[in-house]
Amino acid sequence: MKLNYRDLVILGVLLAIAILVAGFFLLVKPKNDDRKKNLETLATLEQERSEVDNKVAEIEPLKTEIKSIHKETMNLSDPFVDYNNIVNARKLDQYMQHFAEDCEVKVMSLNASDLDKSQLAYYYFTPSFIAEDQIAQADLDGSQQAMIAAAKAESDALSARTTEDVLAGQYSISVTGEQEAIWNYMKALEEQEETIIINSVTLGNVEFKENSGMRTDDEEATAQFVITLYSVYDLAEPNVEE
Repeated sequence: MKLNYRDLVILGVLLAIAILVAGFFLLVKPKNDDRKKNLETLATLEQERSEVDNKVAEIEPLKTEIKSIHKETMNLSDPFVDYNNIVNARKLDQYMQHFAEDCEVKVMSLNASDLDKSQLAYYYFTPSFIAEDQIAQADLDGSQQAMIAAAKAESDALSARTTEDVLAGQYSISVTGEQEAIWNYMKALEEQEETIIINSVTLGNVEFKENSGMRTDDEEATAQFVITLYSVYDLAEPNVEE
């Protein structure tokens, strides 16, 4: 069949359209689909990057906070005696010797223990009231019971707290010297800044004047001290750079 010019034009147009349609489905559409997937992947990656950036931004404040907490914890442990100074009986005795030397008292005998676990109880005074049940019966307006509750508030709060485990070394020592030297030794133990507690003091060969702590003779005094030294393990330095 012979095609005229008009039919050739129409056929050419249809062929061109067919080529365009085929090209769209074979080339353009897959590329467009890939583009959409790439855009979705890009959006996901940008979201992940944003989350990572946010976490990175939190690192420096977190590092600062960790260092601050570590510093505060170390400040809390500062009053305790350094673990390495009293880790065993020999170290404990060496640590305590300077108190006797500085105060010029003579050590007659001593007993030092190795460091061991102990409980550090809270020190508090519990007030007592005679016939407290009768006070309650007579207290019609409740004012006396309120006063009693206020007086006991501190001791009630502290008695309810859980005591904490610490390290403790026991040190018993007998010393002799002038009364002033004995007093200075006791004062030095009381005024040092670390957690050293005098549990008991027994004085011997001491006489007192009325209203005075001074001796009435020149004979040397003796004293027996029982002392507890408390320590804690230092908190390890946090590695915030990894």
